[in-house]
Amino acid sequence: MDAAEVVSIVAEVIGWIAFGGSLACLLLAMVIRMGDGRWLPTDAVVVDQEHGSTVRWFAEGEFHQRRLSAEERAHVVDPEEERAFYREREPDRLRLHEPPTGRRVIRIVGLILLAIAGAAGVLSVVLMLVG
Repeated sequence: MDAAEVVSIVAEVIGWIAFGGSLACLLLAMVIRMGDGRWLPTDAVVVDQEHGSTVRWFAEGEFHQRRLSAEERAHVVDPEEERAFYREREPDRLRLHEPPTGRRVIRIVGLILLAIAGAAGVLSVVLMLVG
């Protein structure tokens, strides 16, 4: 067995491991997205009233509003133009904080592993043809 064959075998093993890891990561990202949905950015306005604070936003061609808890109101920086995120399938749902980045990180790791698997597969095929 010469060096080209050994490198080809190692590249193929690394490729299969990376491919399996990428499938797992991408499937997990897909399951998280199906469960949590897609959150789109919007501008919201916080209105302070006697009975509490209300947040109002425009989404999917309609105006929406909901009450803010005291904890949520404490985190509002600019009541005139607060950055918020609404759920694409349910525009009545609103977050005043950015959606968690975990899904994005898992998706990026899955894509990197897929690229590694592709590069290892190409290297293995080239070394098999050359050797």
